[in-house]
Amino acid sequence: MTPPKRRDDNWIDGLRGVASFIVVTGHLCTCFVPYLLSPMKDEKGEQGMSIFQYPLLRLCVSGRAAVAIFFFITGFVNSLNPVKNARAGNTSVGLKNLARSTFTRSGRLVVPTTAATLIGWVLAETGVFSMAARSDSWWIQGVAEPPDPTFGAAVLHLLKTLVLSWDNGKMDFDKTHWTLVFFLKGSMRVYLALLAMTLLSKRSWYIITLFLYTYSWCTGDCLVGTNIYAGMFMAQLQIDLGSRATSLLPKIVPSIIIVASLFACSYPQENQQWKPWSKKMMDFMVSITPGGTEHSRYWMSVGATLLIFGVFFSRNARKVLTMPLFNFLGRVSFPVYLLHDTVIRTLLVWMVYGPSASRLPAKDAEGKPVPLQRVSSLAFFFIIPVFYAATYFIAYLWNWYVDPKCAKVVEWLKNLMFENEVDVQTGEKPAPLVAVTVDANERK
Repeated sequence: MTPPKRRDDNWIDGLRGVASFIVVTGHLCTCFVPYLLSPMKDEKGEQGMSIFQYPLLRLCVSGRAAVAIFFFITGFVNSLNPVKNARAGNTSVGLKNLARSTFTRSGRLVVPTTAATLIGWVLAETGVFSMAARSDSWWIQGVAEPPDPTFGAAVLHLLKTLVLSWDNGKMDFDKTHWTLVFFLKGSMRVYLALLAMTLLSKRSWYIITLFLYTYSWCTGDCLVGTNIYAGMFMAQLQIDLGSRATSLLPKIVPSIIIVASLFACSYPQENQQWKPWSKKMMDFMVSITPGGTEHSRYWMSVGATLLIFGVFFSRNARKVLTMPLFNFLGRVSFPVYLLHDTVIRTLLVWMVYGPSASRLPAKDAEGKPVPLQRVSSLAFFFIIPVFYAATYFIAYLWNWYVDPKCAKVVEWLKNLMFENEVDVQTGEKPAPLVAVTVDANERK
């Protein structure tokens, strides 16, 4: 089989890989050590604190920050080519490419997600998640979908999920897919903004993008809007500054920005009032955001934006994220995001709760399910590496075998629906949508 085309190494892929790794880590911590979501184990501090509840060290549970990074990258990558064509005055080429990318990028999100949903459906209907439903983790129980009573009901459930999940985000067979509908909607908002700004001057691009960011902030759109428009803004800087961006600021400034961003991303998801440092952050964010919003999402958005801008202006940070390890993580980041919950509900659950399931009855005398007991803490030191190795190996196989087939389906649909036309050879050939200019000095 022909291997999938390999992308050039770039720091955006590396950052995407780190974000996907943190998403998985955050879900693991939520499963087995949910107290890490708070700044202390209890309100009065009688149970003490874990070392991973301190600022910076608690980034292992910053899954929300990782999601914000994904939205930022969505705005950034989707805007690169249109901004470049607009700056060069290639309006005709830019609009055609925008039309193509609107279709193909949406398809490259929907088709693999559909494939992953089908896998989750088969596993759920065959009872593979039954052990997960008996675990002592509320999070694992919540993502363990029970089988339907009949085959007809199962098929109807699948069809409803495949259709309605792209409206309400309710992915029954993999609850972690709830963000994907927001990625699709966010991409459409990016395309609409790019279409509206195609003929604007460079200065107007920046002004309108800042206005969209401010509007999103003031209306509580901290999950999607603030992040995608910040990504659009950085895409304009990427085109206008190029490799000069890494020499624009003194070396210490990007480092300070990155450290500040990591502190912002350390904001606890729950019970922020339990510690003085997180309560001060909460009070400050309450004073500058609309009422009734998730202040954790705002801090994650601010932290993700600062982090990526810090990396953008830092030559050394780009070098690190361009390393082969981080780029490998980036290339498998989407299948890892799609499949890690399935691996948690199967392989990880079997390793953690299998010994208990072998000696405990499925139901008690009253017919109620008997909760399973997890293995010892020491066993986790062996189980977690196996889980990560399996997750990334499966993601690698997905990239090798499944993703090319999904790409062929999208290409077939594009050829079926698009009119045949001769490409207008005007102006400079547009850069690939995933390309990020990397200074030659950064590769040394």
